[in-house]
Amino acid sequence: MDGLEVVATIMAAWLLLVAVGYWAHRQALGLTKDMLIASVRAPLQLLLLAFVLHWLFDIQSYWAQAGIILGFCILAGYTSAGYHYRFGHAWLSSSFGLAVACLVTLPWLIFVQAFEDNARTLIPLGSMVAANGMNAISIMFERVKPVEGVAVTTVKEGLRTAMISPINTLKVVGLVHMPGIFVGMILAGSTVFAAASAQLVVLYMIVASSFTACVVSFLMMQHLHKGVVEVKNEQ
Repeated sequence: MDGLEVVATIMAAWLLLVAVGYWAHRQALGLTKDMLIASVRAPLQLLLLAFVLHWLFDIQSYWAQAGIILGFCILAGYTSAGYHYRFGHAWLSSSFGLAVACLVTLPWLIFVQAFEDNARTLIPLGSMVAANGMNAISIMFERVKPVEGVAVTTVKEGLRTAMISPINTLKVVGLVHMPGIFVGMILAGSTVFAAASAQLVVLYMIVASSFTACVVSFLMMQHLHKGVVEVKNEQ
């Protein structure tokens, strides 16, 4: 496809989002603005990624790779924090939770030689952990958000809700869902068994890291909130 055909295809798909956004607006769901802004940002962010990807994959320093993954966690934590009424504490907590999730899962997968130990592998995996953990934390924060000062959902219920998506994906993989890594590896010429193995490792990683990120974020929020309460009591 040439450039004009690509743009036309993207615009046609974008019109689906416009229609859904209008529907959400008519239902007063409060989703339209975020949906449309995100749809405009997405292509710009992907273009930026395309320009810097070759540079990222050439990075040899483990500290630099860790710094980039930490940057993913901080940006993802910022997004998750928007779903909590204590934004500052939520940003710090979710960023910390995502960083711990990366620290728990990625070194282990490299240690057992599930993936190669290089930037071409670690940086994309780190982005997956951050993105999926971000979604789980956002759902948890949204579910436990108090209404008029009263919590209407327990943390346990919020955590259960947050884990529905990754667990459901694991349940139906190969039956309903054909994940991107599996399809991409097959199209690239890998065997079906190699593609299935890599996809399973990634799915296990996502479930484990999302749960870890949620639990650590909640514990961090508890610790920060307790500190604020103690300071107020002392005053």
